[in-house]
Amino acid sequence: MDFKRKELVKNAKKNLKKHYWLLVAVCLFAAFIGSEFTETMEAFKSSRAVGEAGVQGAASVETNVDNIANTSIISSVVQAMGAVITGDEDFGRTQSDAKVSEAKDNATEVLGRTRGVFASLVNSITSGGIVFTFVDSLSSVISSRRAVVIILLIVALLIYVFITFFIKKTYLVVSRRIVLETRTYDSVPPGKFMFLLRVKRWMKASWVLIVQNVYEILWSLTIVGIVIKHFSYMLVPYIIAENPDMKANEAITLSRKMMKGYKWRAFLYGLSFIGWTVLGMATLGIAGVMFVNPYKASFYAEFYAHVRAAYLEKEPEAVKWLNDTYLYERASEEQLKNVYEDVYALIDSPQPQIDFDDYHNSRIGRLKKLRVFLANTFGIILFNSKGELEFEEKKKEMLRMSKNKAEAVGKAYPARLFNLKEHRVDLENTVYMRNYSIPSLILIFFSLCFVGWIWEVSLHLISSHTFVNRGVLHGPWLPIYGSGGILILICLKKLRNKPVAEFFASVVLCGFVEYFTSLYLELSCGRRWWNYNGYFLNLNGRICAEGLLVFGLGGVAIVYIIAPLLDNFFRKINLKVVGAVCAALIVVFVADMIYSKKNPNTGKGISSFNDNTPEYMLAEMYQGAEDRYENRISVNQKL
Repeated sequence: MDFKRKELVKNAKKNLKKHYWLLVAVCLFAAFIGSEFTETMEAFKSSRAVGEAGVQGAASVETNVDNIANTSIISSVVQAMGAVITGDEDFGRTQSDAKVSEAKDNATEVLGRTRGVFASLVNSITSGGIVFTFVDSLSSVISSRRAVVIILLIVALLIYVFITFFIKKTYLVVSRRIVLETRTYDSVPPGKFMFLLRVKRWMKASWVLIVQNVYEILWSLTIVGIVIKHFSYMLVPYIIAENPDMKANEAITLSRKMMKGYKWRAFLYGLSFIGWTVLGMATLGIAGVMFVNPYKASFYAEFYAHVRAAYLEKEPEAVKWLNDTYLYERASEEQLKNVYEDVYALIDSPQPQIDFDDYHNSRIGRLKKLRVFLANTFGIILFNSKGELEFEEKKKEMLRMSKNKAEAVGKAYPARLFNLKEHRVDLENTVYMRNYSIPSLILIFFSLCFVGWIWEVSLHLISSHTFVNRGVLHGPWLPIYGSGGILILICLKKLRNKPVAEFFASVVLCGFVEYFTSLYLELSCGRRWWNYNGYFLNLNGRICAEGLLVFGLGGVAIVYIIAPLLDNFFRKINLKVVGAVCAALIVVFVADMIYSKKNPNTGKGISSFNDNTPEYMLAEMYQGAEDRYENRISVNQKL
């Protein structure tokens, strides 16, 4: 079986057109983590250096590039490790502190670097201070300096190996799998990025790539071997993507055999992409991201598919390794119906609906329509009924089957026909697509308010070692937590079957709530109860990145775990008891709100009002300037 480059180009462009944005995302992430297409990131760095140099003149381009390299994270960490190894820790710490101080001085209002967990973490990593923190922690346990240095080197080596082989190199297998599936199928689910984790072969694939790298290093000791073996082993990630259960030597040997007679052709194909690579560099990486990289990925996937077919034609017994037939051709309808029989039984079934005739007076036309609208759009019902419980069981079954619908009809790769079982996370086990009764929503609201209060009080207790009743109100509740949780449950109901979208939507929704709550409290009460100025990625001090991340993760936890579990518990309580508890909580809460409107809960550690007075701000500014001055004097003395 022979093939020509024109055929590969035609098929690659066709595939690129069909799955353009997915292939762009796959290649962009590979470039970002440094797996391949690294010239794209280099082009971006070069454009940054040129942009900075434009202010000072073309002659300073080289200086700017050096500055970028010198201020990189890797450079800072390496310098810090060098200081520890050579015994010059004091000077290394001084340099690290100077970098942190400089970062704080140059930080913009949005990219704050003076407060918060994110800011501390970013400062520690970018300055290399994380190395000294690690050394200090070890030194408190181990008295031997030599042992500390040895452990530091071992940990650094393990981190390097983990990042290089368990992330960068292994992602090559994942990206190859995705691109190969796009050749044959109309859709590739996002979960395919977790392919090796799902089949529980991440470690095994990483080991294959480690062995391959060792062989390449040994062959690089010869002049000819470094070039020849590069092309001999280039199919290993594709082979593992097809059969992750292969052993290292099996995959490497098979790649070598398959490439026999094709190495020179692969070399010429590589040369043919030089022009495209130059175009990508000339456009500062834009052409690489938007076309060249995904086109290369599609082209070499076509190359592998054709080489594979030719090898199987010559060596039919190799099918015991190259055994994923459905990666290259679709299964017949009969085969799909046999393995997806349960899915086919539900494909044409109507979506489950609640029988609202179970409710009192629900036959009244307009009232019934309103209830249907609230249930289907926001997931709100008056109270739980037999019809609601039946609806949840049907919905649970529909959710489980809908995940496999694209596979059952041949639009996506049939995972049930794969030679290894894919282990998927079944979020529907908590019946997260349920509807919530009004009494249950009220109790969930107060539960989240209390949990939020406990969270805030605990954080302040840990940081300041004092108990403070956090919040505007006087009771043990923070309404912003409860409001955010309930809004996520009802406003984002349509996104519950899309966890990733649910996360980002939770971030946006909670950010909106927190920002305008802060603004409202400041306008109505003349003070701010929180201030994120100095936090990394903050907006006017009202919201910040680490807070939004917590809200996003918390929102996902509420939707898929916390709210369903709480609802299950509340359903077991007698409806009259639940009604009485809800009424009592509402009365006390409203009374607290009315009282706090005129007498808000203020004081040290409760609001940032005291931190915004002119006297406090002047003192803070003076102290900050004095600290920076002393730090610079210390650095100059060291230098």
